[in-house]
Amino acid sequence: MIRPDQLFRSLVVSFLAMKLFWGCASPPPPAPAPAPKPVAEPAPKPVPVVVIPPSPPKAVAIYSVTYDRDQMIVKWQASSETDFDSYTVLGAKGVHETVDTLAKFMSPADTVFRLERFDPTIENWFWILVKNKSGLSTKGERSTHLLETQAPESSKLFSVEYDKDLKIRWSRNRDDDFLLYTIYQSRSEDMARKVSVKELDRRKDTVYVLPMDSVYYYQIGAEDFWGLESLSNVVEGDFNIKVLDQEYSLINTTELDLSSRQIFGEIPTEIGELINLTILRLHINFLSGRIPDEIWKLKQLRILNLSENQLSGEIPSGIHKLVQLEELWLGDNNFSGQLPYQIFTLKHLTHLNVSDNEISGDISESIGTLEQLVYLNLWKNNISGFIPTELGELSKLEFLGLGENNLVGPIPKELGNALSLKSIGLFENGLTGPIPDEITILPKLTYLGLFNNQLDGSVNDQLLQKGKMSYLRLNNNQFSGIDHDTMCRSGYNWENPIYFDVSKNEFEDPLPVCYHNSTFHKIYSSY
Repeated sequence: MIRPDQLFRSLVVSFLAMKLFWGCASPPPPAPAPAPKPVAEPAPKPVPVVVIPPSPPKAVAIYSVTYDRDQMIVKWQASSETDFDSYTVLGAKGVHETVDTLAKFMSPADTVFRLERFDPTIENWFWILVKNKSGLSTKGERSTHLLETQAPESSKLFSVEYDKDLKIRWSRNRDDDFLLYTIYQSRSEDMARKVSVKELDRRKDTVYVLPMDSVYYYQIGAEDFWGLESLSNVVEGDFNIKVLDQEYSLINTTELDLSSRQIFGEIPTEIGELINLTILRLHINFLSGRIPDEIWKLKQLRILNLSENQLSGEIPSGIHKLVQLEELWLGDNNFSGQLPYQIFTLKHLTHLNVSDNEISGDISESIGTLEQLVYLNLWKNNISGFIPTELGELSKLEFLGLGENNLVGPIPKELGNALSLKSIGLFENGLTGPIPDEITILPKLTYLGLFNNQLDGSVNDQLLQKGKMSYLRLNNNQFSGIDHDTMCRSGYNWENPIYFDVSKNEFEDPLPVCYHNSTFHKIYSSY
């Protein structure tokens, strides 16, 4: 088919040729036929535009919720949306309907959320809200973690141990979320009204030293990081010590009396383990050997009586460790050596009896430091030297027994300062000089035994006052003077020389015969 433009060019060419031909005398060609008008093609019908509305993104699922001591971790599937915009992590706790927005992520690759503050003992719910560029969003299904309901493995509390200290031990907790041990104490075995006495936050700390003042019951609580706790078995905080085939409570035994039991051998060292002892009586037995050092561990001891045994050796210097000691009875044994100066450091000592032994040496002037001393008996030993004047500083001293020793020199007048003295026994020594007036006027003195010495001078009338003395023996001395009349008016029974005797002295005049019949008593009572 010839297009219009081609046809037009063809006609022009033909016209030009004809004109050239006609110019050469040829007749003009006929006029060309008019060119046909081009036919316009019909316009195409418009294609209708289909508008597709945006669709919401697909939901993403949480595939794990885990936790440790530091954080709870939420993980979900990545979104495959081409027009992804964001993730929003939503959460709710327990049965509460309150929804919290926890985090927002703008990259589809961010599919992990970490929560640092949480409580796994309640349900922590999470879900993911996915949003696309069109602003449409979709919520995923809720998911939670495995609820923390399992308490830690309970510890096993072992039997009480004793090795210088009283201890309890328990098995170590192995849980990863271990937090601490709690040591509970109660007065009753059912742990009623128990109290926490100690918390230990190190897993390997599984020993506790018990107080030894009272018997308690104990239990161990093992607590995890989330506050869940398990409890151990219960044990009694006490230990039994066997002494001479008899068991004694370490805590509750405060007094042990084994006197007059016909016990032979040495003092049982196990006694030293009964550290709460305040009174120990082992007198009137057949115990031999030395005092064991274990006795000095009894720091609460107030009374120690080892009299009337066969104990020997020196009195140990370790005695100073008995800092609470009030009464020390060591009489009628075979102790030798000097009195250790450590005895004079016992500030609470009220009674000291080391009579009937083989103690030698002087009496230390340190005796004056025993300010609480009431009773001092060193009778029948080998003690020499002078009577220390420091005895007069003992304001509470009531009984002084230094008889049957090797003491020499005068009776110190300073004894008259010990105003509480009731009994003075200085007999059978080598004492010289007169009886100090300060002693004769002691207000509470009722017993004075000075026989078998070398005392001289006159017998003071103060000693012969009616009814003052219940024991007065001045015999076997060198006294030169005594008032017979005062002597007979005293009311003392001179016929009983066990209690009253002034014989065998160097009096200038013979002693009178004083009778105690009713008539004689009435005569002298009338003066």
